[in-house]
Order: sequence, then structure tokens, then C-alpha cells
Amino acid sequence: MVKSRLSGEISMSILGRFVCSIRSLDTGLQRWSDRFAAVAGSVDVGDNSVMQSSQSKHRVVILLGTNYSGSHLLSHLVSAHSQCFGVGELHRYEQLVDTSNQAPVVSQYNASPLFHNLSEQPVEQWYATLAQRFSADQGIVAPVIVDNSKKVKWVKRVTGGAQMDLRLVHLIRDPRALVLRWLNTYDSEKRRRTQRLRVARRVPARAAQILTGSWVDVFIYKWLRENRQISDYMTQSKVAHAVVTYRDVVFDTQATLQKLMPRLGLEFEPKQLRFGEGNTFGTTKTAHADAVKQSEIRPDLKWQTQLDTSAQRVVAANKDVVRYLAALNLRLGDDGLIANT
Repeated sequence: MVKSRLSGEISMSILGRFVCSIRSLDTGLQRWSDRFAAVAGSVDVGDNSVMQSSQSKHRVVILLGTNYSGSHLLSHLVSAHSQCFGVGELHRYEQLVDTSNQAPVVSQYNASPLFHNLSEQPVEQWYATLAQRFSADQGIVAPVIVDNSKKVKWVKRVTGGAQMDLRLVHLIRDPRALVLRWLNTYDSEKRRRTQRLRVARRVPARAAQILTGSWVDVFIYKWLRENRQISDYMTQSKVAHAVVTYRDVVFDTQATLQKLMPRLGLEFEPKQLRFGEGNTFGTTKTAHADAVKQSEIRPDLKWQTQLDTSAQRVVAANKDVVRYLAALNLRLGDDGLIANT
């Protein structure tokens, strides 16, 4: 029965190994929900108690999220503050300084002397070096570095052994938007099969559902796994952190920044809404370059019309999604993730 549903995508022996993994991790997902529920009240942008300023270390803000979560937009908004220095997706520095590498971003890594020969230093020193260079160039005594590298593994790598006042921001976007994006990105059977196996390995407690379910199921658990990894890291590391939704950033920009900036040890400045007027030192998405120059925010709600209503219902009915969002005091709304009242 399982073999016929997989249509030859995976052998019974592989499925058997995944089923064994499920039995050993049958309570894994529930532990996730319980852990996040216990700290849900301490991770929203309205609670300032978590973030304590430090005058003795250079301050670094790292934006975390899935791909296509809107991190470049939030980076531009935060970096437009007079004390901030946006360095873009710094985890891609070595890739982007290679001019032969085609990437969908505009990078200043080669053009700006602020980033010159950065790779010759240990990665743990990059932030300190950038802060010193920016301070000398712009005359700002203690610039706040803003990095939208998004990945937990980058945070672990770049902060290992380094002294800094670290702040993390989890930017979370509606799973319906990401399901649509990944359905379009992984548009061949081969690429989708690879994703199915990869997600099943990474979420063994739901491997059977991922291996035998629809492509929508696969990408639901891809979204869950990536966001849970961020939530788990922020909880376990005890690093100062906040959670922001894509919906709030694009539809309630000023109020969101007014709540978020104090969590970063700064006060909101109206000029942040005119983010396109300043210098962009890091990276900008090529597709959004014109909008950035005009300080224009263009909400992306294509999932409302391009994702099948049946697929939208599958996402909304997924109990793991509902539990995870509830632990963050969030739920699915008509135009994105909204806070529970």
C-alpha cells in the first residue's frame, strides 16, 4: 500500500528505517510545543525584559528566518537607523565577492572598502572589524551591525568565542506563502523527491506523513522544521531575542519598528520609513532594488490567489502548524500571521 502511494519514489527498506525513527521519537513534536509555550510570553516584540543593553561590547543584530521571509526588507528598515550598519547576507560574503557567481542580489562586498579582504580574517572577527571600519568611515562611535544571514548555523559559526552584545530577531512568515514559493521553486519531480527525502530525514517524527503525503505536506514540514530550529536555538541559547511577523512588517511598519527598536537598544527614528534614502552597504534583492530606492514596501500576498484553496485548507488544518503558532501566540489570518488576542 505504501509502496504504491510513493509511486516508486522510495523503497520499502528506506521507509522502514524512517518508521523505526518515528517510534524512538514519538513525543518529539509535543516537546517542541511544550517548550515554546513555556516561553511564548518572553519572545514577542512588546516585551522588553529579555533584552539588556551592554556598553562594553559591540552590538550585533542578526535576523533569522526561512528564505523568502522578508529579511532584506526588515534589514533595510532597521539599518536605516542613524546608529546602524546593515551588512546584508554576510554568510554569503565569499560567494558574492566571486564576480563569476550569479546571484539574485546586488552586493557592495566588492565595491565598498568596508568589506575589503574580510575573508582573510577569522570569521569570528568579522563583526568587530566591520564595526571599527564603519565607525571610522561614518564617525559613529558604537555602530550596531545588522546582519540578515537568516541561518542558525551562521550564528553559531560567527559568534563562536567572540565577545559581542548579540540580539536575534526571528522574522516569521505565513506558511501558506512559503508552501507556494517552494512549490514553484522545486518545480521538477527530481527536485521535489530530493526535498521529500531531506525533510523526512530532518523531521523523523512525521516521516511517514511526509513520505506518503502530498507535496503540500512536504513543504509544511519544511517550514515547520526551519522555524522550529530558530525558536529552539533562541530558547536554549538564552540570547536576547524578539519575534516579528512578515505581515506586521509590511502592513504595520511604523508600529512594528516602534516596538522592535527598543528591544535592540535603540529608539525608533521616522527616517527608518524612508529607508531608500540612505546608503546600502550590504546586499539588496535584485528584484526589489527599485522599490528599495523609492522606500516602497510591496506586500507579497500571491499565495491568496495562486495557492489552491484546498492546499490552503491543508496548511490551516495541520495540527503541528497550529500548535507551533499558538506557542508563539500567533495564528493564521486572512492576510498572514496575526497575534492571538
